[in-house]
Amino acid sequence: MNKSPITKVESDHEIIQVKFINVEKNPLFVGNIFRQISSKGVNVDMISQVMLEDDMRIDFTCPLSDQRKLNEALEEIKRKHDRIMIFQNRNVAKVMVEGEKMKDEIGVAANVFEIFGQFQIPFSQVTTSDTSISFVIPGELKEVAVQEIKKAYQL
Repeated sequence: MNKSPITKVESDHEIIQVKFINVEKNPLFVGNIFRQISSKGVNVDMISQVMLEDDMRIDFTCPLSDQRKLNEALEEIKRKHDRIMIFQNRNVAKVMVEGEKMKDEIGVAANVFEIFGQFQIPFSQVTTSDTSISFVIPGELKEVAVQEIKKAYQL
């Protein structure tokens, strides 16, 4: 029997998801925003972005324990860049699927998306690498997601 491409499924519900809307399409601008966040000591985790016609949207996560520092950074960003709309969500969880063999296995992402669809688990953010996929989902669905992925991959 072939070994599963997924060897680890983890979750974290102690996170904050932040969304920036109306972000200028300029790497220096984006770098400045994340410099302000890091200068407050906020540990940014997943980052994803969507390019829109005139601007972009950037989503990221950070630990719930960084809430106070994050708020300070976001207040500064709002003062300096009033066109950016900022939203926070603390009712989310991150589910991470990992495995060294994922880079050679076709269809792992499709399988996990199908599991989410079967169990009506919406996701608001996805980041990937050769060996991992991370999803931000509603916090109350974290256990179902982890359990069903583990069941599907016999973990």
